[in-house]
Amino acid sequence: MSHVYMTSDWHFGHQDITKFRTQFPSMTFMEDYVLENALGLVTKRDILYCIGDMAFDKRGLMKLRELPCRKILIHGNHDTLTTADYLIVFDEVRGVMPVHEFWLTHIPIHPTELYRRANIHGHCHRGGPNQHQTDKDWHRYYNAILEFNDYLPVNLNVIRDRMKEQKNVVEEARRKKNEG
Repeated sequence: MSHVYMTSDWHFGHQDITKFRTQFPSMTFMEDYVLENALGLVTKRDILYCIGDMAFDKRGLMKLRELPCRKILIHGNHDTLTTADYLIVFDEVRGVMPVHEFWLTHIPIHPTELYRRANIHGHCHRGGPNQHQTDKDWHRYYNAILEFNDYLPVNLNVIRDRMKEQKNVVEEARRKKNEG
């Protein structure tokens, strides 16, 4: 059985990453940790959507070749290598991509641009729309960044469940507000 996973912002090859991810003693330790986590999860039958900022240099990019699954890159703001470089590792490279009921983008998109879809994104290391918004749309976003997902890719069905929970919270708050 195949699975679909989402992840973002691995930052392989980011020389100063331990300034931000202080639990790791070195960049290479973090890379090995993240890669081992993913290798324990994905199989050759799976699809891994990498939602930007996966590798800052060619050395870091080549480490991603170890992942046995189909890999699709959604381009991020730190993905500065050439498209040809990325296509050595990834099966596809996109700027934005609709997948089922979701838009996949590196940077979250504006609520008016969702068009009956939710948004799975990365980029926001200090949160994202679903961590900061209090309006009616905050539950339509999921931040797939490593920091908020135990440094693991997240199964698409788990994301759906988490987003349903978020929607329930919004609906309950709206119900209480209308009652009170």
